[in-house]
Amino acid sequence: MLPGQRVPGEAPPLAVTTSRRKDGVLVLTAVGEIDAATVGRFRTELSGACGKGKHVILDLSGVRFLSCAGLQALEEANAVSPRFSVIVKTALVSRILDVSGVGADLDVRWDLEDVRV
Repeated sequence: MLPGQRVPGEAPPLAVTTSRRKDGVLVLTAVGEIDAATVGRFRTELSGACGKGKHVILDLSGVRFLSCAGLQALEEANAVSPRFSVIVKTALVSRILDVSGVGADLDVRWDLEDVRV
């Protein structure tokens, strides 16, 4: 198998879905790995959401890996979105945000219900 190819039936390396809560807040949910191979799609989805919503919540609960490129995408989204919140439930992503210092500039929450409009 060549690098970058997936095993048939294997889940994609990154899935991003968008939904809107009853209060109008846009929620992006990412599941998988955010790395050099997937950050382009992640950045496109994230910037599109930030352009549409006054308040965007990015749920990273299902993210297993977050690269430096992913951190840069978070910083970019935080800079352009009027209100940007990030849901983090895993120790790995929490540690990456802490060690990099990026988490200090983000509205990081444990759960969707913790984010108020």
